[in-house]
Amino acid sequence: MKIGIVLFIMLSSSISLLAQSNSKKEMKEEKIKIEIWSDVVCPFCFIGKKKMEQAITKLKAEDKVEIIWRSFQLDPDLPKNTALPSIQYLSERKGYPIDQIKGMCTQLSTQGKSYAIDFDFDKALTFNTLDVHRLIQWAQSLGLSNELKEAFMIAYFSEGLDLSKETNLYAIVEKVGLNVEQAKTVLQSDAFSKEVAEDINRSKKLGVRGVPFFLINEKEVISGAQNDQVFENMIAAALKNLKPATLTTEEGVCLPNKECK
Repeated sequence: MKIGIVLFIMLSSSISLLAQSNSKKEMKEEKIKIEIWSDVVCPFCFIGKKKMEQAITKLKAEDKVEIIWRSFQLDPDLPKNTALPSIQYLSERKGYPIDQIKGMCTQLSTQGKSYAIDFDFDKALTFNTLDVHRLIQWAQSLGLSNELKEAFMIAYFSEGLDLSKETNLYAIVEKVGLNVEQAKTVLQSDAFSKEVAEDINRSKKLGVRGVPFFLINEKEVISGAQNDQVFENMIAAALKNLKPATLTTEEGVCLPNKECK
């Protein structure tokens, strides 16, 4: 008789724990999905990134937002394994005098300081960003795309590193805590090239002409590094439409009437 009581108590406890476990698993909370098309060599993309992050922090929405980095290449035809001084490159590509390009860069440097960005265009070396995008896609599969994106932008805009050289890419990969050998496997193959191409093709379908381009919940759009208030308003509006965490099912729970299902 005592053995039977003990078994009943153990069984009841197991059912209760299972019910609690299932309940926790089934608590789902919606998140705002923000897809961002950008290129590592785009200064407005760096500023736009900071504006978005600033708005998220101000609204205390860090745990309510999912950021997905999308690939976009400003100059996919730039030869690989080539690095060109950015000011010279911009002057030749846009057809503007060097002094005019330097003046634009000075204005951007001033603007960047407001967002803790140390632009140093005199040191920046423009390169083909395909491999960097492939590595960011790989990092995204591991949950570290934002960290790697930030590190690449700092390396390009502030440190003047030649990112056309794989050794420099691997050093940054290691710095953010990713596996260098895995990164080598990615770059020594065509891994994640398909994902990069798909992002670029989708940007064309969306009518993206320039970056940064922010798509919020596949509905609302912010094109460019717009005024801070624009980012705050868009995030705030998206937050109002979030649904609270709810149980998606009652399967695997015991109810007060002693019914278990």
